[in-house]
Amino acid sequence: MADTTARRICVTGATGKAGRAAVRELREHGYQVVATDARLTGDDILAGVLRADLTDYGQATEALRGVDAVVHLANIPAPGLSTPAVTFNDNVRMNFNVFHAAAALGLTKVVWASSETTLGLPFGGGPEQFPGAAGQSPRYAPVDEDHFPVPTTTYALSKVVSETIAEQISGWSQIPFVGLRISNIMELHDYERFPSYWPDPHLRKWNLWGYVDVRDVATACRLGLEADVTGSHNVIIAAGDTVMNRPSREILAEVFPDARLSREIDEFGTLLAIDRAKQVIGYQPRYSWRDQISH
Repeated sequence: MADTTARRICVTGATGKAGRAAVRELREHGYQVVATDARLTGDDILAGVLRADLTDYGQATEALRGVDAVVHLANIPAPGLSTPAVTFNDNVRMNFNVFHAAAALGLTKVVWASSETTLGLPFGGGPEQFPGAAGQSPRYAPVDEDHFPVPTTTYALSKVVSETIAEQISGWSQIPFVGLRISNIMELHDYERFPSYWPDPHLRKWNLWGYVDVRDVATACRLGLEADVTGSHNVIIAAGDTVMNRPSREILAEVFPDARLSREIDEFGTLLAIDRAKQVIGYQPRYSWRDQISH
């Protein structure tokens, strides 16, 4: 890897779960980080986090001015936290503003948070909003990047639209874009809940029992910055296993009997394919709940 000590990276959404981990990961690897978010505590302000509302193009431009690249994690992070229209409009506005400002300022790379929801979540669930769509059974598993686009909410639709925006602005500017279709992010304390999922496989079927450790998300952000790529790429970021203590093939057959298993998988292997992330950015998940709690 090239020397990163002089490289300045803006991390948006820097006070969120993934943002804090990404800031820490980048600083530990010699990057200078400009952290920004819209809602700050007093401690955040003392730590030098910049308050910026990225739905405003001028503020997005100022947040990115003087940096080499951006890790853009700021968005409304899930459906149901705001009204459907606000979720879509704010997310698309933030993403367009950051992508366009990055191109206008001549940044060298954009790494950003897309979502696993673009792939059809919630699998096997009813509509989460009206208007919206019910989640269907996956066509096959492990679900990969080609199981797309299947948005069922305005949140997922905002990410599908933003992937299109990223592709076009990357083409205009020749700046590489790496979209991370991130699974359900977990911190260490979240693993304490996992045993409650085991008796009923339907509880976590909505994302094929997927998750990802926040430390692996942070690593994926750094790897996205360091990857030697051109154009716009979107890759699934998930753990190497599921949240369940039963074999993946067994729970898939029980809950989604019509879903074709497209290839052999490890006994507890993920049903969210991470092969492309390995190929494109060198992603290899290091963390699992199995190392933290008994099963």
